[in-house]
Amino acid sequence: MPFNDPKFTVVNPSPDVDQSLRSCRLSDWFGAGAISAGSWAYGYYFGKPTRIACANTAMALGLTCASMMLLQNGRARLRGYRENAREVKMYGAWPVQPELRGKEQDARFPIAMGTASPLTRPPLDWRNYD
Repeated sequence: MPFNDPKFTVVNPSPDVDQSLRSCRLSDWFGAGAISAGSWAYGYYFGKPTRIACANTAMALGLTCASMMLLQNGRARLRGYRENAREVKMYGAWPVQPELRGKEQDARFPIAMGTASPLTRPPLDWRNYD
């Protein structure tokens, strides 16, 4: 995940796997199915001598990729990095939200701002290093 402030409301800053899978939408599941089916078709098309074995291996790899995509999308939605209005309505917002920065007044005179608030990326404590 990126080290910048989320653009949407944070539902849970550190969700577990179960909560990430429960927050997946139907489009995420269809995308995972499409990746798995597409990888099987790819393995069948390009695995000339042993088509079924290559297709099944490609589908296993595609299923692994699809499961990682599901977890990544669900986690990003709960952490506020993707659009999450439905999740905010279902689970509620996290009590501590990162500070959202306002828009610049004039694009000709930008204000230098960091990309992350101290809540998202705390400053380094150099006293612990010897």
